[in-house]
Amino acid sequence: MERLHADQGNDHSQSAAKLLTKAAEALRAVARLGSLLPVISLWHLRTALRQEADARGQLAAQSDPQPAASLL
Repeated sequence: MERLHADQGNDHSQSAAKLLTKAAEALRAVARLGSLLPVISLWHLRTALRQEADARGQLAAQSDPQPAASLL
């Protein structure tokens, strides 16, 4: 994640780094809650998964900035 933050010239890297930071925060919240509040823990886990998936999308856009040509 530090490597993504260090890439100041790339908006996709910066966006992905922010999303991964938020995902890590959500996972830390789950760790703090343990099994005390399963519903809240599940919400944090889903949030982390969604942010991680968004970060993957940002990184994929970075590695393939040109949209695929239409097959039509």
